Amino acid sequence: MTKLDLIRKAKALFLKWKLDVLVSPFSAGMLNAVYMSEMSKWRKAHPVKGYNDFYQPTWDYQRRIKLYEAICAAEGLDRKAIDYFEFGVATGSSFKWWLARNADPGSRFFGFDTFEGLPEKWGPYEKGAMASSLESLNIDDPRATFYKGLFQDTLIPFLERYKGGQRKLIHLDADLFSATIFSLSQLYRFLEDGDILMFDEFAVPQHEFLAFKIFTESFYIDYEVIGAANNYFFLAVKIKK
Repeated sequence: MTKLDLIRKAKALFLKWKLDVLVSPFSAGMLNAVYMSEMSKWRKAHPVKGYNDFYQPTWDYQRRIKLYEAICAAEGLDRKAIDYFEFGVATGSSFKWWLARNADPGSRFFGFDTFEGLPEKWGPYEKGAMASSLESLNIDDPRATFYKGLFQDTLIPFLERYKGGQRKLIHLDADLFSATIFSLSQLYRFLEDGDILMFDEFAVPQHEFLAFKIFTESFYIDYEVIGAANNYFFLAVKIKK
């Protein structure tokens, strides 16, 4: 019997004996360890060419502002018109930061969110957590447009009408694997050399990191890491074509 035959037989026996009953209680922890290992290997293979505060013994949410400031200065994102996308607007803090920093009248800002909280459970957060109403944002900048609903319902109709032409800054802050992989896969055909992707929970191994890993490997995306903060939770990469 060949090695391939043994593998096939083992898979068949796994299904026959319903070994999922034994494995399932430990699967979450095992998968988390596997993808943390994958992220550790990824970090070594992709050195940061810019701002990086690794390693930090404590957490500070405001470190993401330092990352914004660093990539804004290094890439000149406040000096010319851009198209800013944000997936997961929530209370709008980062959206407002970029609105204030880039005053070019030709810039466009697009915000996507359910505005009803998470559409599914994410770690310790239940479905519906982190809800914030669209009306509570109090954003009246005419350059800003918001799209309420699941990305799976709002992004495709938007992209059917979207005309590019400007450098894109895409902020992926949806937390969930499902939302992140969907957004990246739909945006693929619009990505150009120099466009920037930012992540807000990149170091969550089974969600934003895994979505980015699958996307870049499946679509053969070339990129460089241009900034990281809070031990890689906040990350910025630049597309290379």
